[in-house]
Amino acid sequence: MNMDKTKREDDEATLNQDVNMKYSLQMILFILLAAQATAVTAVDTSQWECKSCPNEEGVSGTVGVGLGYVSKDSYKFGEYTGLNDKGGFFIGDATVRFRDKEANYWNIDASNLGLDSRALLAERGRQGKYKMYLEYDEIPHFLSDSAKTPFLGSGSGSLTLPGGWVAGANTAGMTALTASLLPVNLEVERKNLGVGVSLIPAPQWEYAVNVRHDTREGMKRIAGSFFFNAAQLVQPIDYVTDQLDASASYMGKKWQTKIAYYASTFKNDIASLTWQNPYTAAGGETAGQLALPPENEFHQILAMVGYQFNDKTRGTADIAVGRMKQNETFVPVTLNATLPGFPFIPPRSSLDGEVKTLNANFKVTSALSDLLRLNAVYSYNDHDNQTPQAIYNWVNTDTFVATPRTNLPYSFTQNKLKLSADYGRATKMRTSVGFDHEAIERTYQQVDETTENTLWAKFITRALENTDLTLKVAHAKRDKSGDQTVPGLTPPDNPLMTKYNVADRERDSLGFRADIAASDTVNVGLGFDYSQDDYSSSAIGLTKSEDFSIGGDISMVLTQQTSAHLFLNIEQIRSVQAGSQLFATPDWTGANKDTFHVLGIGVKHAMIKNKLDVGADYTVSNSVGKVSVTTGAPDPAFPDLESRLNSLKLYATYRLKDNMSLQGAYWFERYSTQNWMLENVAPGTIPNVLSLGEIPPSYRASVLSVSLRYNF
Repeated sequence: MNMDKTKREDDEATLNQDVNMKYSLQMILFILLAAQATAVTAVDTSQWECKSCPNEEGVSGTVGVGLGYVSKDSYKFGEYTGLNDKGGFFIGDATVRFRDKEANYWNIDASNLGLDSRALLAERGRQGKYKMYLEYDEIPHFLSDSAKTPFLGSGSGSLTLPGGWVAGANTAGMTALTASLLPVNLEVERKNLGVGVSLIPAPQWEYAVNVRHDTREGMKRIAGSFFFNAAQLVQPIDYVTDQLDASASYMGKKWQTKIAYYASTFKNDIASLTWQNPYTAAGGETAGQLALPPENEFHQILAMVGYQFNDKTRGTADIAVGRMKQNETFVPVTLNATLPGFPFIPPRSSLDGEVKTLNANFKVTSALSDLLRLNAVYSYNDHDNQTPQAIYNWVNTDTFVATPRTNLPYSFTQNKLKLSADYGRATKMRTSVGFDHEAIERTYQQVDETTENTLWAKFITRALENTDLTLKVAHAKRDKSGDQTVPGLTPPDNPLMTKYNVADRERDSLGFRADIAASDTVNVGLGFDYSQDDYSSSAIGLTKSEDFSIGGDISMVLTQQTSAHLFLNIEQIRSVQAGSQLFATPDWTGANKDTFHVLGIGVKHAMIKNKLDVGADYTVSNSVGKVSVTTGAPDPAFPDLESRLNSLKLYATYRLKDNMSLQGAYWFERYSTQNWMLENVAPGTIPNVLSLGEIPPSYRASVLSVSLRYNF
């Protein structure tokens, strides 16, 4: 709703821009003429008063309270909004401001107080002296309300099967499965609490400290396996992240400097997840165990400096040194005591992982003339993994002992250079050209180094008095060098395969945009973007991808009381990859094509001038995903993946008084999907996969709300 409202307000602002500009020019001309006419006589303006100017002193703001009702339970409908439960909810939001003559102030902003997506911000300070703030927000993520599992203990680190469970060689042999299924809701709730203070003891100095406490609790999907038999499980989420950011800044006429310290610690109260084997144990594997995200920390010191050489040239530089540590105690290699060599003693009790980071950026901009500006940016990023190497015993899916492996501390160094030039005036015609260079060196990867060069240009012009045109074009070429076989990979990669992120690639892109003020009441926008990636040097892996989108929008003032907008966007993404079933030359290809259509229309009408405003927004979006695989033999096509969304929003505002209004809204939404990976797949449908039996989300839901808004 907020995005549509913002879009509508932006369209209206654009539509009225020319009218406001003409009015402003007329007022400026009038003032200049008046000043010229009265220049002979000195005028005493000490008693003049601007009665139409807003009063910044005192308390002001807006408070809204009301009730809403959701017609249907749906995790998908309320995925991030908190509107997932059928029934009523409280509407509460407020914006309150205070100012006094001494520049003291406080602000309070509250939104969605009756929902799980609530947010609150309180500020107190004195402009130019200090500021303090306290903020709190909740971010829900409702994943699924259709999952079912036979495991007991969902949400904990130990999953067990009910008494009387009958294990089977496959899911068909689990005769107690249907009777043992329990519903489980997959959701994660994130809560953020932040406090901060900044002090300005002198006009050029500022000190700031910010602290944030972030918690995440809930359950999400995970999977574990015993050789060829797998089970979807419920992973517990119990994370705590604490962050500290402290800085000191100096802002002079020519020099600007800043030094800062950042720290982040992550804690997970549940170190591992164990689950009872629902299958017949062929080799004594009665239970499995998965390590969950380990506790870790990160510390960084940053220094920045900026210098204004003259009115036309400025340079900035910053450097940040960081250190990451992960020293969580290892969980046991396996719980299967029947395996030879049990218990397995690791070479150390923890990873003792350490990564050092170095990030540096240098930027210079210079206006050689009123028409020409040059820009240069250099970035250096070094990720130095100093985790010690050791030989580790490991067990393949708790079923059999595998060949010991050595951990590979992956590191990389990235160098980036960007050069660009801007020529012209923004009000008439402006051309920008640039060259980007990127080189990345890697360790323990299939490719030692990649180098990519990009040439690009951007052209902006006001071709006609009422038309703005923008054209963008770019060509990039990436080359790899130093192909090698990574030691320690079992089985090794196919030497004919190159991962897409390090493969030779040529990329071409083109973009166009036209903004047309067709009349004083009609604005039109048209645009398209196209990009193509060519991986023709890759025998196996991604070989080609394309992305194309085209769209348009129009906003209109139909009458003094009525305005409308319309937009349409179409996007298509295609990719082709080659593979080998026999670890040899390519013997199959796969193609993906995803198509998206979005259409929206909105109308706003002042039914009773300065009294009653009504409006409506309607949006239709549709996506289709096609997957095909060719092996040379007759291959049945995969069913299409489809989703469709219809959304209708009606709203009205009735002004009871100048400072009080009654607002009503109705929101109807229908969503449907077709997903062959989930349709008709019950927990026991796949013989060697005990699934959660989720169904593709679909709903028909509506929200009705009424609220009273008071301005003061």
